[in-house]
Amino acid sequence: MSIERPSRSPRVLALASARSLGGGLATLLLAGGLVAPSNAGATILTFDQTRRGADVVPTESGGSYPTDYGDGVIGPSMAVSGGVYTYGEAGEGFTPDVTIEITSSLATATDAGVRLWGQGYGDLLNVVFTEGPGTAGAPLLFVRLVASPGFEVDLYGFDLAYFGAASTTIAGVSVLSGSTELFGATDVVVAGSASTPGHTSVAFATPLSAAELLVRIDLSNIAPGSQDNVGLDNLRFGQTPPGVVPEPGTAVLVFAGLAVLAGRRR
Repeated sequence: MSIERPSRSPRVLALASARSLGGGLATLLLAGGLVAPSNAGATILTFDQTRRGADVVPTESGGSYPTDYGDGVIGPSMAVSGGVYTYGEAGEGFTPDVTIEITSSLATATDAGVRLWGQGYGDLLNVVFTEGPGTAGAPLLFVRLVASPGFEVDLYGFDLAYFGAASTTIAGVSVLSGSTELFGATDVVVAGSASTPGHTSVAFATPLSAAELLVRIDLSNIAPGSQDNVGLDNLRFGQTPPGVVPEPGTAVLVFAGLAVLAGRRR
């Protein structure tokens, strides 16, 4: 049985609030209706490949996150050592001047503390989640986006989902530029497969932009041993060349269902 990647247009639901720099309102949307889709687009990391030794292969559950995936993206498919990486794109071109680092709080000098998984996280296909040698998750997931000198990286959003049918609540989601918090939300509901849609989308109406951005997913309220049950997918980002000043961003979080105790994956 195949699983189709969900529509990138957010679907809706009720209201809660989050913070964004400059007083921009971020809304937490809970059930029914439609949100007008953003015209924004950019490189989309779909995590559809991993490495088996030196070879690039389709994502395998439990496979490692290739540390060069997402760096300097110039097209929907890129030949790299050992094979080809693939990416999505939503209208604004690719990102040859941006590099990506995805790690967890259990990262070491030899292990990023994250892994890939194919199916089971809500309705998402191929996700990255916190994991490390001998662990079942980590309390923090980090995504660092770095632009080349003179450029800025523009973050449009990403999707989160919980493993299994039920939803759960995580401690928070934030986006930082150095020590400045550009966006933050606490008690974020992450949808499971029983919700419609089966994922939570964090989407910025105008992107969050800086020379370097750090996305911080706080899973510290989830019991150790279950922190690997939250996966991230469809990371959407662009770049701004020197001399162009992007507008400050606002955000929308979209999910379905109520937070309930979720079942264990393993």
